[in-house]
Amino acid sequence: MRRGPAPPPAPGGEPDRQSRRRFIKLIAAGSAAMVAGTGPAARSRAAVKRASRAATPGLTPAVRAEIRNQKQYVAQALKAVREHSLPPGSDPAFVFEPLKARAVTRRKGAAGGKPR
Repeated sequence: MRRGPAPPPAPGGEPDRQSRRRFIKLIAAGSAAMVAGTGPAARSRAAVKRASRAATPGLTPAVRAEIRNQKQYVAQALKAVREHSLPPGSDPAFVFEPLKARAVTRRKGAAGGKPR
């Protein structure tokens, strides 16, 4: 489906909208640069990480104690789940059953005209 020629540039000199193809190319190039670890974004990400570590205040003893308690509770719960044995031949916890797709009714026009 062709949308026709690109709109004229805005008064500032930039086009109002980019073409879909150009947008996808731009996203792909940015993603490739992030994966490769090059470019200003990769360098600034490391600088932000260093700065956030320096700016983070130390944890108070009360917060450290609460974190320790929560880790112990999680460890106890995992131990209980792992030690629970099921009898041989027991039913599975769940069975995946896909649902049938619902019929989609299309409406004519943006205002919601009559269904087809």
